[in-house]
Amino acid sequence: MTYTRILLAAVVMASVWSGSSLNVEEVANFAIDSHNRMSNSAFAYKVVKVMSERAELYPPTWVKFSLEVRVAETNCRNDGKAKLEDCNLKTNAQTMICSFVVLAVPGENTVPSHLLSGRCA
Repeated sequence: MTYTRILLAAVVMASVWSGSSLNVEEVANFAIDSHNRMSNSAFAYKVVKVMSERAELYPPTWVKFSLEVRVAETNCRNDGKAKLEDCNLKTNAQTMICSFVVLAVPGENTVPSHLLSGRCA
């Protein structure tokens, strides 16, 4: 039984890391977008650097990403309409370090699905 679970975990994790299925930047962008939607900040934040990341199997077939990212304030209003890739950083932008935990479904493309926790300071 234990051998079967280990083998299954290895197969799932191999599929996550194969090819382009693991896109940590996409997961980080999903996390900060979710954070922005829940925030009362006047301006949206975007990821400027992924400082650390860890992925682990989260049964039955999910992957849990734990990320630490540096984010900076953009010139886009935080109104839920901004596309962060189109937003420029403010001059002398305020920065924060954020810790996020995100669940994603592995497959051809890893799709971030749920922000489990997020904290910025």
